[in-house]
Amino acid sequence: MKKILLISTILIFSFNTSIFAEETKCSTFNVGCKIGKFVSETKEYQKEKFSEGKEKIKIPKIKK
Repeated sequence: MKKILLISTILIFSFNTSIFAEETKCSTFNVGCKIGKFVSETKEYQKEKFSEGKEKIKIPKIKK
């Protein structure tokens, strides 16, 4: 039982560290880095919401 608990704990912590690996850290006064990070996050958010809106507004084709 202790081995299963130990293995599951190790797996959980290994998955948690891989999730946060892509986060960009900027120093306090690095304005260029912060602006770039903000712009990239905004673009990703807009792409995501645009695709969701596009799926909601599916225009049916008119049959002749």
